Amino acid sequence: MTPEAAFGYGCVGGFLLSLVRLIELANMPKIQRPSTFSDWIWVVQFVGVPIIGGILAYVYAADEAIKLSRILAVNIGISGQIIVKAMAAVAPKQIGRTD
Repeated sequence: MTPEAAFGYGCVGGFLLSLVRLIELANMPKIQRPSTFSDWIWVVQFVGVPIIGGILAYVYAADEAIKLSRILAVNIGISGQIIVKAMAAVAPKQIGRTD
């Protein structure tokens, strides 16, 4: 699979995750629902999650040692947000001198 195709499949996986969140909101009573598309932060997240998933799938596919299938690229797209959160959690809090 080409890295560009992996990007597309990863974006599809991330978009599926965004749709699941939207479906969960639809099941809530209207009075309890947070603002969605009227809030710019929610819109950025709705669009950003699929892009993060696509970028991660692209990176995986660009590595010659990893043979990426379509379903794996979609899976990476779905779990992209969790992968980035885990990487951010292990990053050092302060950059600079440690003495």
